[in-house]
Amino acid sequence: MKKLKLVIVLITMVGSSLYGQQDVHFSQFYSSPLTLNPANAGVFDGDLRAIMNYRSQWGSITKAYSTMAASVDMPVLKRMKGGMFGLGVNFLKDDAGDSKMSTLNYALSLAYHLDISGGHSNHFLSLGFQGGMIQRSMNYGSLTWNDQWNGAEFDQGVSTVDQLGGNSVNALDLSTGLHWYYAPTDDNRYFAGFSLSHVNSPNVGFNEDSPLIKKYTVHGGADIGISGGSYGLMPNFVIVKQGANQYIDFGGEVKVFLQEKTKFTNYRNQMYVAFGPYLRWGDAMYVVAKFNWNGITAAVSYDFNLSELTAVSNGNGGFEVMLGYKMDLGANPTRGHSVRFN
Repeated sequence: MKKLKLVIVLITMVGSSLYGQQDVHFSQFYSSPLTLNPANAGVFDGDLRAIMNYRSQWGSITKAYSTMAASVDMPVLKRMKGGMFGLGVNFLKDDAGDSKMSTLNYALSLAYHLDISGGHSNHFLSLGFQGGMIQRSMNYGSLTWNDQWNGAEFDQGVSTVDQLGGNSVNALDLSTGLHWYYAPTDDNRYFAGFSLSHVNSPNVGFNEDSPLIKKYTVHGGADIGISGGSYGLMPNFVIVKQGANQYIDFGGEVKVFLQEKTKFTNYRNQMYVAFGPYLRWGDAMYVVAKFNWNGITAAVSYDFNLSELTAVSNGNGGFEVMLGYKMDLGANPTRGHSVRFN
């Protein structure tokens, strides 16, 4: 009965406001930088950044939808006059429902960060490009069909794959983006960006042409120190439009430093906790909790559904976890290009 209600609710939603294709997304969108904007490659304070994301949702009403992502990026050619480059690789895999409708994406990102601060290395404008492959596949073996019903049970021996056609497709996928970053002080950073995904509208149809709809993303945020840097505010927002589908997420976290790092010597390692609410307009509310120590970050979040799907989900949404690490090969502030990315 619950699955029947789910089908009715989804049909209603599709008929009213959701049409066509929609990419997977993370509630902690700002913690998956290369899926958000290729111009984010190398935009951080350090020499190497590695991030893993995992999301599971709708497990209470059907087979859970799961999404995994991983990325590694770094600034390169930091001694260039007037800017530097950023290089990154990312991987994403999404499995949806009983059919295990799978989307696999792996890509390389390249960005150039132009120093527009007049040599102060605290104000940058970035342009990024991303290219890779997208693969979609489906497992028909776990699905049942009307012509498999023999009056008593579903006969899985009756094949329907020939009727449905192919079960996988591969295509080249291209994206681009712009990013702005400004750090007037060591305790204050502001950033915003725009990205265009699926520039070439790759064909992802199994049996006929089905161009992937271009996705437009606007995002921004800040890291604002207060009370002499002992506390901080980290607001973030994202606006995404892909065909008729769109969503808006906004919110923020309060950051409390348990231990501040020693400037210049790095004798003490930085440690802080952060917690805060976010809202996905018209869909869900979620909370994020984060812990950071010496470049290692762990964060968890949970979505509480507020949409029409609440009728069958009982308000349950998605669970998400992020693990990240930033490596700094030296504490000398004069080594290379001393940027203050966050």
